[in-house]
Amino acid sequence: MLPTDVHTSHHFFTFLSIQNNILQTIHHLRTSGQFVLYTNQPKISASELNDVADFLAQEYENESLNYPFEAPKFHREAAVWGAKTIYYAAQFLAHRLEEPKNLGKFFEAFKGKLSPEVQLSADISLRFLPFIIKELESIDFDDWLIKILKKNMQGFQYSAIGHDLELEINEEQLATLFQNNCFRTLFIDRVIEKKDIGLTAHKIIHENVAIHLGEHTNHFWRAFISEAKTL
Repeated sequence: MLPTDVHTSHHFFTFLSIQNNILQTIHHLRTSGQFVLYTNQPKISASELNDVADFLAQEYENESLNYPFEAPKFHREAAVWGAKTIYYAAQFLAHRLEEPKNLGKFFEAFKGKLSPEVQLSADISLRFLPFIIKELESIDFDDWLIKILKKNMQGFQYSAIGHDLELEINEEQLATLFQNNCFRTLFIDRVIEKKDIGLTAHKIIHENVAIHLGEHTNHFWRAFISEAKTL
């Protein structure tokens, strides 16, 4: 899903002058592809987090109906972490009422094991974060928030596919994640769909893309053939 039909020059954001909660933000993003930016500082209550977790659980269930193989179970904590990350990132793109040194508390790194369940559950919201990062880069490439967001996405490369964020790839970690047939297939399918040629420089990704494309490589992705000749 890509952001569409919004009312700013960058076509990514809608501004609201009234306070809303995280559920409305994530719901709006998931249903319309728009980021909602409020004119006052965002706050999140425990009840709002519970509501957004329920919403994301339903979204995950709907998406997973089309997943290959057996879908990993929904990971509630990872989904909420992803939603909070993108919610705060969007709001602090619009305004900075606090000093940078005080904002780290809003962007804590995910502390659990980066399993397929965690990757796919966080991705329900986190797949939209690269659009915010790109917007921040267009304003100030050295913005401290860009560094924090990229750092937090470091273990979530699946959500960054196709956006050229230059994240490091831990092939050992990826090999472990690829033991799950569903996650491996979704990851490689997204690399092919986005034609992320940069990721195919990594052996584990290159090998799996080659397997997926097979004899149809020339038809679907000619650039991949050229990349393969350089490895």
